Amino acid sequence: MKNALCGLMALLLALPVLADDLFDHPQTPAGAQAVLRAAMPDLGQIQVLRGRFQQRKYLSEIPQPLTSTGEFLLVRDMGVWWHAQTPIDSAVTLTHGGLVQLDAGTSAQGRTSLHQPGSEFVASVFFALFALDIDTLARSFDLFMTDGGGRWQLGLRPRDASLAAWFQQATISGSERVEHVRLFEAAGDRTEIDLDAAAQPRSSLTPAERQRFAP
Repeated sequence: MKNALCGLMALLLALPVLADDLFDHPQTPAGAQAVLRAAMPDLGQIQVLRGRFQQRKYLSEIPQPLTSTGEFLLVRDMGVWWHAQTPIDSAVTLTHGGLVQLDAGTSAQGRTSLHQPGSEFVASVFFALFALDIDTLARSFDLFMTDGGGRWQLGLRPRDASLAAWFQQATISGSERVEHVRLFEAAGDRTEIDLDAAAQPRSSLTPAERQRFAP
């Protein structure tokens, strides 16, 4: 009984250490690039990533997370299309030029450009986050990284004041692809995103998909 209790105590004490361990390992942009390219040799050649996501939003005033599921499309040099299908059908396109939101089944009539002050900067950061564009991320974030057992974790802490006012840190993890993204907001809320993506050639894009990224 004593040994079992000691083992349980050791496990419980280890949990916060594991959660915080990533930010004990600062990394240079070159070092992060090396780790990611070792895990994903085709990273620089990937043109299109498409797949499914599950997103959970944890709010301090609500006991259960707000969950949404849907599909996404990332196209290098074009942007990210994020289509939530449940519980509400809506979509957001992030490009280097800003954000475009589509509601009610993503019809063209529901298209709204969200060119608010700073939206281009926020869009570029989020595109870099999902595309693992380390050069862009390193301009606004301090980088942290762990690597082992075929899996890696990348931690980001914002240096830019406008980002720091919104969220404290982010973690991205995976193996051969990005699998998990966690955003910890300054107000205490957090968002967790699980991704299941596959790389495809640029020729796989349909005319309708190309149109989503049109100005």
